[in-house]
Amino acid sequence: MTSKDALSIGTDVKPPVLFKGEYEQWKDRFLDFVDRHANGENILLSITEGPMILPTVEIPDDESSDSEDGDEDRVRKMKIVPKDFAQYSDEQKNRFKTDKQARSLLLQSIPNEISIKIDNYKANAKNMWDRLQKMMMGSKVGNQMKVANCINNYEEFKAKENESLEETYERFMLLLNELSKNKVKKQIENNVKFLSILQPEWKKHTRRMKQMKDLSDIPLHEVYETQRRKEEEVEEKRAENKKTEKVSDTITLVAGEKEKEKKKKKKIVIPSSDSDSDDGENLKKAMLLLTRAF
Repeated sequence: MTSKDALSIGTDVKPPVLFKGEYEQWKDRFLDFVDRHANGENILLSITEGPMILPTVEIPDDESSDSEDGDEDRVRKMKIVPKDFAQYSDEQKNRFKTDKQARSLLLQSIPNEISIKIDNYKANAKNMWDRLQKMMMGSKVGNQMKVANCINNYEEFKAKENESLEETYERFMLLLNELSKNKVKKQIENNVKFLSILQPEWKKHTRRMKQMKDLSDIPLHEVYETQRRKEEEVEEKRAENKKTEKVSDTITLVAGEKEKEKKKKKKIVIPSSDSDSDDGENLKKAMLLLTRAF
């Protein structure tokens, strides 16, 4: 595992690091890290709902002026100021520390080139989280293009020649993960699609699967496992088809060679002349050649 891979996954004590082009993976891993944290519930609250509203206290305003009649107690104004940390309740102290902790975890997860674009001195964890998502996900039009490309890849997806069932399944699952993030396609569509992309040797088994199973109620992995049990039979069929193709190619090659031999053995036709003089001249030449040969 490379150092980049290790950083992108994180550990139990270190949050995963965000790398360019891996926002969705990082987001899932970061939230999983928070969920496993001892103070995870409050950290998630800080990120999704914002920091705690700082408690305040009302105190007399010493700068207020006395009344003209000298009744100081009656006209003295009050002002609202933040409480000192020492006056916080235990719950408030814990939440205040959590807000700082949530911001710190995000700063540890984000490289400098991204951090300088979303962070400022007063930014809290929720501000940073929202800005990061907006920057990483891009514009609405850009997201639409991304979804359109995923759907197009889905429609054109098919198994490669000589590719194993497992390799096809893994490639297909990567594509489905992208579609799932964008809330595209239903379970039954995925199941039907997977069965239809397989090579012709699977046709008998895929048809049987469609006839006997309700594809809207079973996960794709079950469809894969059901087909995998038939893989040995399919491989035998594939090998048989290759032998048949090889024999067919040999027959075609032999037939071509025979056709060439026929063309070589064609009789040479001497063109005839319409005039008697040409016939006499040709006869003289033939006799001369015959004489020279003797």
